[in-house]
Amino acid sequence: MPGNRAVNGGVCLSVVSHGQAAILRGLLDDLVLLGPPSLERLIITCNTPERIELPASPPFVIEVLNNRVPQGFGRNHNAAFEHCKEPYFAVGNPDIRLKEDPFPVLLAALGAGSTVSAPAVVDPRGELEDSARRLLTPLDVLLRRLGRTRAEYGSPAWLAGMFLVFRSDVFRELRGFDEKFFMYCEDADICARAVLAGGGIAFCPQTTVVHDAQRASRRSPRALQWHVTSLLKFWLSPAFWSYRRYLRSDKVRPTIFRSDTQ
Repeated sequence: MPGNRAVNGGVCLSVVSHGQAAILRGLLDDLVLLGPPSLERLIITCNTPERIELPASPPFVIEVLNNRVPQGFGRNHNAAFEHCKEPYFAVGNPDIRLKEDPFPVLLAALGAGSTVSAPAVVDPRGELEDSARRLLTPLDVLLRRLGRTRAEYGSPAWLAGMFLVFRSDVFRELRGFDEKFFMYCEDADICARAVLAGGGIAFCPQTTVVHDAQRASRRSPRALQWHVTSLLKFWLSPAFWSYRRYLRSDKVRPTIFRSDTQ
């Protein structure tokens, strides 16, 4: 994959709503209020039938896609990417809120040679979430279920998918998210594949987004089943084992990006 490049052009942001129009409205209001200059296109995918109230005069193009049948996380964002004409492709959860424009810092990280970037994520109380994580292993997941974990931002192996920005050419080369994951682990998988393909992931702690986490897998038996199934698929994949060996080697690239960009 190419190395350093100038930060040119705009961003296409993909958001998938699962009957979450009321929650999504908050993100839409933030985007209109902030008016990020780099945001050129917003693609909203309605995974279930619903009516999305759009802002009257947004400073960016809005496209709404309607699914006849609900699709998984990866397939929805991959389908949205087919409408992307911009050099950068971002994916975000509908329950994300913005207090600042995160794109200057995230695009600067991509311009500095990374291929995937993400901001720090905080909950509504302002506390850091564990969005920049170690490689998912069975032991790591067990400790998380027992509550014996904390946010680790020293040298994250992957970035959680509630808000990610990709170089569009890299996303295309990787063929997007692996759709064998219906939900969960797509983010860990694509970060692993991006690094193994010669790119890098960048965690950018100097910019933040707010995430009102739903934690569906802790309440829904179906979501918990998806989570467990995806973990097993990830642990059995060649990407997991290759990435595990890579992380134990001396080739690991720095994943913390800091700059003076505000």
